[in-house]
Amino acid sequence: MSTITVSLADEDLAFLQRFSEAQGTSAGEFLARQARSLRRQARSLRRQLERPLPPEIVAASGIIAGEVDARAEHLDYLQRKHR
Repeated sequence: MSTITVSLADEDLAFLQRFSEAQGTSAGEFLARQARSLRRQARSLRRQLERPLPPEIVAASGIIAGEVDARAEHLDYLQRKHR
């Protein structure tokens, strides 16, 4: 097991200590649990991102030309819509 040192603002540390105490654990154990949870979420997200895209998404990709300013087009659409 490794150990790290983390700099926190005093108010953040005070909150972390109060919060973890209310959870019945130490600040260090609380942070370790959060790190494990993030690792599991990242693993799940990575698996989702590695899945092939559905055919309808693949078929729709690349429809808008790269030189189109989508933000400007959308704002123009909204202005025309709400006249």
